[in-house]
Amino acid sequence: MDCSRLEYIKNVNNINDNKAWAYESHPVGANFQLNFKKGKGVDIHAFNLPKGSLIILSQKRREYERSLTHVVELVNEGSKDKLDWDTGTWDIFRCVQVHWIADFKDVNRIPRDKEKMIANWGWYDTKAKLLCSRNLMKQWGSIDTLRAHLGEVFN
Repeated sequence: MDCSRLEYIKNVNNINDNKAWAYESHPVGANFQLNFKKGKGVDIHAFNLPKGSLIILSQKRREYERSLTHVVELVNEGSKDKLDWDTGTWDIFRCVQVHWIADFKDVNRIPRDKEKMIANWGWYDTKAKLLCSRNLMKQWGSIDTLRAHLGEVFN
């Protein structure tokens, strides 16, 4: 997988079942709506994420450590997706396509966030965080070094 467009990492959870993985049923090539929980500035943030960017999805199931489970690409401009937004708690979304998905049949092979990203950061909201954040750059030095490392993780 070409990781040169990896730009973000986003926290996701299965809101219906905390013992299940979010977006588990979407294979490579599938499109789905990546949800954002309403909050201060979330609508503007989701709207402005650029089409074509790749986002790593990180999630925590009850009995597992935070894991890297997907790499998805934003397939529409925010203006196109916003036309279908509603007013419910989870009705802000962006359409994405799966480029990589973890092997959920063997949970021991799913990359663990803290082992692969090697950063201590908070997961306090639903926004996608830039991979070139200060915390990650302290560890990796440059976004290109991090992307090269992630290319090994996701291939």
